[in-house]
Amino acid sequence: MRTIGSRISYEQSSDQFTVVITQAIPRTSFLLLIGWWAAWWGIGAVFMWEWAQTEIPDERMFFAISLAFWAYFAFRVGKVIAWRKWGRELIRITPTELSVKNAFGSYGRAVAVPLASVERMEVVKREPTKFLQSMDQSFWILCGDSLVVRSSTRRLPLGKQLSEREAGALAKAMDGAIRKLAKSR
Repeated sequence: MRTIGSRISYEQSSDQFTVVITQAIPRTSFLLLIGWWAAWWGIGAVFMWEWAQTEIPDERMFFAISLAFWAYFAFRVGKVIAWRKWGRELIRITPTELSVKNAFGSYGRAVAVPLASVERMEVVKREPTKFLQSMDQSFWILCGDSLVVRSSTRRLPLGKQLSEREAGALAKAMDGAIRKLAKSR
């Protein structure tokens, strides 16, 4: 196994190229995320209590709508916590296909494209002055893809929240593997 940075490891064999990108974040960031989620549950408990106590129809409607929004964000942050604890991106290149799987432990669904249809791989350029691009790199968000594999059939984003240096090194390693495996076919 070779590594790129602290989160990316890859292995090349004669018949496949495998990449694992872990989603671990620093312990303090992870604890802050859990603390924020716990506070969110506290707010939800207060809203649920108020909803159960009030008898005024308009107030009940307000708390019901607020609880719907609360539940959506509680689920989303719970998913991010699970992703940061057990999540990883699994990329496999064989002589016939390139597949990407966002896995929670062993659970996840791989998306594959035929290797012959891969047209190019590009590093996503980020501008630090753009708010949404900076937000995509935040540890409390489950996105921020750094690479895009374009094929004739689809677009595969991968490499969540990698630095430009890591994304460039990974793209170079994957490009070399694609060329080598395409020739072996």
